[in-house]
Amino acid sequence: MSERLGFVRCLIILSMYYWACVSEKITYISVEHPKVDYMNTKYLVYANLTAERFSRSNPVYYVGLHFHHLIPWGSNIYIDVYFYELLSNQYKRSFVEMHFDWCYLVEKDLFFGAAVRAGGWKGGCPHGPGKVNLYNMTINPAYIPRGFPFTKGRIYANFSLTKTKERVAEGHIDMRIATVEAKSIKSLF
Repeated sequence: MSERLGFVRCLIILSMYYWACVSEKITYISVEHPKVDYMNTKYLVYANLTAERFSRSNPVYYVGLHFHHLIPWGSNIYIDVYFYELLSNQYKRSFVEMHFDWCYLVEKDLFFGAAVRAGGWKGGCPHGPGKVNLYNMTINPAYIPRGFPFTKGRIYANFSLTKTKERVAEGHIDMRIATVEAKSIKSLF
């Protein structure tokens, strides 16, 4: 009897070890099909948004943002980010949204701002007119909230002037929340 009880305890401990250590999963946001929907030529010369995957073994898509702006960017640029959920082949606006100015994004934000800083953001805030090239941006899985309300959707971003509310640019990117085994990837984020 005690041998059987010891065997059961051993199985329970091994299964707990397996689920805690071996099968640890990482949740990440996979993005595809980026598009700049609108660009105001009074403020931007060009704007380009890309998403690329480096290999089949790497499930993460990396985002690139390239633009040339004609006015200084600082707290005068306000960003509205809206998350839409994919329901019955239609994108429906969800309650998840973020609003911040450019300086807060590039200096303090942990969700999108950390990706911008990791993508090669060199300037402070505010910064003068010129070209901005940000490469290989991805959201750090540590900042994705557990229990995000949906798994497939679209992220819309609207850039506007703070005082006049005039649109500067708009774009969107399709997203899905996916998981991958932690041991199958090595420092992708």
